[in-house]
Amino acid sequence: MEYFEYDHDFDIEEFLEESQRQQENRLEEELERIERQLEERERIFEQHREDLESKLDWYLERLENAYKRAGNVEELKDTVTEFYELLREERVRHWRDKQELEQEKRELLRELNELEETDLNQLL
Repeated sequence: MEYFEYDHDFDIEEFLEESQRQQENRLEEELERIERQLEERERIFEQHREDLESKLDWYLERLENAYKRAGNVEELKDTVTEFYELLREERVRHWRDKQELEQEKRELLRELNELEETDLNQLL
């Protein structure tokens, strides 16, 4: 049977410090990833919102013109109502998505804070 030979040059404190630095780096990278996701999702949301608002403006203009001509306005009213609902749903989805990412961010910050507060001497 082989036994592990203890290397007298092995520094446990250095090993633990390096492990802690690596963990901090992983957490910081994860935080950066979440920040990038938040920025990207904000950009996507703004693009969707602008598209929906543009279409909504177009339908509102058509509705106004139809009122002036006394044309079929009920269909246009329904379409406008649908776009208001789509816009509301998009805002709710964006809010929920953002809340989930912010929760992940808070958890990572908490872990990072705990890691930074860990005294390596306590581990030894």
